[in-house]
Amino acid sequence: MGVIGGGQLARMMVPAAVALGCRLKILSGEPDVSASGFAELVTGDWRDPCVTTRFAQGCDVITFEHELVPDDVYPALERSGVPTLPLPTTMRNASNKVTQRELARAAGLQVADHEVVSDAAELANAVDRFGLPLVAKRISGGYDGRGLTWLRSADDIDRMGASLAGDPVLIEPELSIDAELAVTVARRRNGEHLTYPVVRTFQEDGICRSVIAPARIHPHHARSLTAAAVTIADQLDHVGVITVEAFLVDDELYLNELAPRPHNSAHYTIDACTTSQFENHLRAVLDLPLGDASMVVPAAAMANVIAAGEQAVWPSDVELPPRTSIHLYAKRYRPGRKVGHVTVTGHDPTAIERIATAIADKLSSPGERSDDPVGSPKGASA
Repeated sequence: MGVIGGGQLARMMVPAAVALGCRLKILSGEPDVSASGFAELVTGDWRDPCVTTRFAQGCDVITFEHELVPDDVYPALERSGVPTLPLPTTMRNASNKVTQRELARAAGLQVADHEVVSDAAELANAVDRFGLPLVAKRISGGYDGRGLTWLRSADDIDRMGASLAGDPVLIEPELSIDAELAVTVARRRNGEHLTYPVVRTFQEDGICRSVIAPARIHPHHARSLTAAAVTIADQLDHVGVITVEAFLVDDELYLNELAPRPHNSAHYTIDACTTSQFENHLRAVLDLPLGDASMVVPAAAMANVIAAGEQAVWPSDVELPPRTSIHLYAKRYRPGRKVGHVTVTGHDPTAIERIATAIADKLSSPGERSDDPVGSPKGASA
């Protein structure tokens, strides 16, 4: 199986692939990536249709670990004759924030009022219509706070207007959010699907900080979000896993965005569910029966390790409580970069989220440089 992208999502597919007897081949633009050393690595520009086509021809099936592939690559993949899943049309539609909102509305989710603007004059019209504060979102290609800009002052508007050069962005009012939620669906080619529990996510500056599974919300909201996610997956004819992120605002569910691939909010499934999102993604792409997605623990919390500096830190005095796992991505530290995650399972969601976040903070903090940036802290799992 070929995977376009060599980051931590590709890396976390590897154990699932081994369990399924599947060999992974990774296409990455750089040799020093998270998945290198764990799967066959092909270095090449995945933005180049010719490079991607040559890569595909050496694989039985192609899948993705990100949705950043340019639109002109997808037709080349289709012409290669190699099965590509999710389908190129699915990836294009699921990655476009305007199309996402059309899909969500058809599935019964609320969608914030929005406009697409391409220049300063159109931005000014949107400001007149909505007022401040606003959020500007890149139509495609944005993640982890990238491609996301808050517009809260006249200076923010001026800077955004000056940066627009015909490349459209989506403008919508900043919502007063009661909770941020996510749900992941795994779906096979024949439409068979299963769903993971709805989770609550906590964000800082557009980056996921932590996750609690399952979310402590009214069952009606969990059922509604899950049903909408299944409908969206069906509308897209999606194959693999797809995550729908939503906002809870005044007792209504609003779409945030879609991710047609394994997603950060479901990393907890490695340690807390019978079958992880990564294994079910591969099962769906390989057209194998899906694995049980139910949780095997009462609750789980995941916290991202977000580098605070440029030094890889494995503090030897980190004492891990039982039912704690650390997953490190073998990524060079730089401020704001996700370099790993911590999962803690137990009975009290609030308590385990606090523990997971505290451990992640210790691993994020500047300290002495490690000689083994691929290694793990003492007692990396318990």
